[in-house]
Amino acid sequence: MTPPPLGRIAIIGGGVEAWMTAAGLARATGRQAQIRVVETGPPATGALSTLPALRSFHGLLGLDEAALMKATQATFRLGTQFSGWTPGTQFCEAFGEIGANLDGVGFHHYWTRLRQTGDQTPLDDYSLAAVMARQGRFSGPSGDPRSPLSTLAYGLHLDAGLYAAALRTLALQGGVMAGPGEVADVIRDGLTGDIQAVVLRDGERVEAELFIDCTGPAALLIGEEPFEDWSALLPADRTVRVSAPTRRDSPPLTEIEAAAEGWRWRVPLRGRLDGGLTYRSDLTRDEVAVRAAATGLPKEGLSPPEFRTLRNGRRQRAMVGNCVAIGGAAGMVEALDTAEIHLIQSGITRLITLFPRPGGAPVAAQEYNRLGAETFGRVRDMAILHYRRAGRRDGAIWDLGRDAPVPDALAYRIAQFESRGRVVMYDEEIFLEPSWIAALIGHGVLPRRHDPLADRMPLERLKATTERMRAIFSQTAERLPTHAEALASRA
Repeated sequence: MTPPPLGRIAIIGGGVEAWMTAAGLARATGRQAQIRVVETGPPATGALSTLPALRSFHGLLGLDEAALMKATQATFRLGTQFSGWTPGTQFCEAFGEIGANLDGVGFHHYWTRLRQTGDQTPLDDYSLAAVMARQGRFSGPSGDPRSPLSTLAYGLHLDAGLYAAALRTLALQGGVMAGPGEVADVIRDGLTGDIQAVVLRDGERVEAELFIDCTGPAALLIGEEPFEDWSALLPADRTVRVSAPTRRDSPPLTEIEAAAEGWRWRVPLRGRLDGGLTYRSDLTRDEVAVRAAATGLPKEGLSPPEFRTLRNGRRQRAMVGNCVAIGGAAGMVEALDTAEIHLIQSGITRLITLFPRPGGAPVAAQEYNRLGAETFGRVRDMAILHYRRAGRRDGAIWDLGRDAPVPDALAYRIAQFESRGRVVMYDEEIFLEPSWIAALIGHGVLPRRHDPLADRMPLERLKATTERMRAIFSQTAERLPTHAEALASRA
């Protein structure tokens, strides 16, 4: 049989990472590659919180958002509400812009100037998305640049199992072949180290020009590649997930709350509230973690707890020879900023952009690994920021996080912002500038100085302008549909 122009691709694994990869490659290669998924491991469970960038990926796949939301029990997401990291405080890391640039100067400089005069208005009041979420309202962005709604962006909350199923259906429609299997052995070339075949438990020999490891932390294909362990930087090593049916109209937010045992999350789906706790196993017993995870969830219909080991870190290389690791096989960062699915997406996007050909130059792998290291580093640094600036003193996990080393890139970012409000942005950022501003200020990293150009506006005019901005955002939000009404319109 004549091999396809782009060769044979074997994706070993399952769940969201395998089927996102399969659907993305099927779309990108246009049936010019023979793609097979060997489904291993348990099905995906839990809920996913996504960033706005995933909607662009869905567009590339040709997915209809309304149909996808219905199929996956999805709700809208305007950002993340953080509470309790310093007792008695909360802030929203919302999508979209914060305030507006005035005379070419970033709004947080004007906020800093006002604060230095004694104004205590929270930064959230100047974020339309945060105001909408606080009122339980939702609308998509407006195409009219004159409308405050034009600054909005949003993500989704998805049921992971249903999302994997939707991607599986799409991939199969695109010509992907699939079947269950269990990896028994990986056969490598003795000279190059390339994978020649994956042998399944039933004896079948799966051969391909490109192998993609989607087997999660087990990393059954790429596991010999050294692992860069970040447990000294991020202290958690275990999570427990529970869920319960609910009828309450949840705000369009992921909620992350710090507690003595660790941090718990709440992700609203249609009719279900998914939650859990991320903690350190040598400091908190599993039964204590389960009680903490269930705090605030309805007692009736509470699901059995589901535990998962967490190992923060990444493979030093995610592309080695003809093997590429996607998702948990490439690395993991505890999902404080819900970037797990976007690490998968970025890995797939890089793979499509740098698609390796049999016998191709090694520079593609070098670039793939460089970009992947940058992306993982940015996500890691945001997670470290939360721990480093937490003001809790009621749990040993917070002492470990606060006293852990700070990578140079993050230390520089904090120092620049604290000194003069400068937002340092590196290559391969997953989080946009407003997210970094919200997180830094929310955790008490306040600029000592503002941009002197912000002083060009007379103080009384600045006060009037910002008061008008707050009023417009509040009034705009009040006129919008509730989150439940917006969901009903997509049913």
